[in-house]
Amino acid sequence: MQKSATFSTLPVTRPPVHTDSITAMAVVRPGMVITGSRDKSLALNNVDTGECVTRWIGHNAEVTKVAYGNTVGNHFVLSGSRDQTVKLWQFHSREAQKSYEGHSLVVTGLAVTHITFSTCCNIIAQSSEDKEVKLWDPRNLDMVAQLPRKNHIQLHCEFIDDKMLASTSNGFNGDGCEISIWDLRTRKLLRELRGHEGSVPCVAGLTQQVTLKKLLMSVSVDRTIRIWNIEDGVCVWDETVPTDADLLQCVSFNDGQ
Repeated sequence: MQKSATFSTLPVTRPPVHTDSITAMAVVRPGMVITGSRDKSLALNNVDTGECVTRWIGHNAEVTKVAYGNTVGNHFVLSGSRDQTVKLWQFHSREAQKSYEGHSLVVTGLAVTHITFSTCCNIIAQSSEDKEVKLWDPRNLDMVAQLPRKNHIQLHCEFIDDKMLASTSNGFNGDGCEISIWDLRTRKLLRELRGHEGSVPCVAGLTQQVTLKKLLMSVSVDRTIRIWNIEDGVCVWDETVPTDADLLQCVSFNDGQ
């Protein structure tokens, strides 16, 4: 079997597919990724060949987040932008299938900070700089729920399972640095995980094949990584990362390893 160029130990330079910086990326399958850019466009890229397979144009400002989803063979792309809209795109069309202005505050330019899709729930969650998390129906991009507004910008949202959603806040010195756990059925706040001293850009659920407990891993600009017991809100492990970098941006957990 031919090995994909994406697994090369050395970086491979490809021709640019955007005219400005790339701000977001989502994996479709090995060798195929979707990118969002400050040039206001999205692109489906063949990483192995460098080919731009499809380009979607429709936003009026920088694309801040992209997400890929697949329901019963229906492939779709979601994009969030500083034009305050969320757009739904199909692979077979270059026109947006749906556009929703779900974050229309007086202050313009508020960015969508994260978009995630749950296959088991068949629902989209999206966080924004307007301090809210919204839930969407992927079939038509109708908004199905708006979670209570927090006091700080919501940086990230992640489905824990088919019953709970986590969102993270942009705070400082321990204020607004909590992780919020939401009940997807009641749309109410279950509990807050507190302990970080800086903003929490990302969280990831640990698969229950590893432990009988529901655990969540978080990373913060305070340079710590923590693991939480979601059921009681207790931090069961923490580690300070030895780095001089100012910011830790993401964390992931791969198949129990």
